[in-house]
Amino acid sequence: MSLYELSLIVRNMPKAGLVTAVKRVSESILDEGGYVSKIESLGARELPYKMTAHGQVHTKGNYFLIHFAAPPTSLSDITDNCRRDIDLVRPLVSRIESKARFECTLHEEVQPPSSRPEVHKMIREAEKRLPPHIKKKFRLNTDLGYNPF
Repeated sequence: MSLYELSLIVRNMPKAGLVTAVKRVSESILDEGGYVSKIESLGARELPYKMTAHGQVHTKGNYFLIHFAAPPTSLSDITDNCRRDIDLVRPLVSRIESKARFECTLHEEVQPPSSRPEVHKMIREAEKRLPPHIKKKFRLNTDLGYNPF
């Protein structure tokens, strides 16, 4: 099951009505085979612009976030149920991406640059990219086996 976040704007109504509306949405998620992990209320606010939903114009709304996990096949049914609910002004479902794991390399980064392996790798790559006329080094051929200079 994938993790999703449902952000809701519920029309302005008394607290008991808000509870039943959010409960109805969470029950529709449960009916479709998902489970709700967190319901967060963001409070009542003025809407950024007038919104029309189900033939009514709304200027105030209550914002909610619902975190849930559900099978991807049931996501269309969940969004359809939310769009049909007359108490919801705007439902928006978005997928939560899993956080990428990383390995701490502080012990390598604390070392001076001359002893870091990635710095040596960058120097080798830079030497490979040099133009051919710069790569050639002058050698003095004296046949003496040593360079007197």
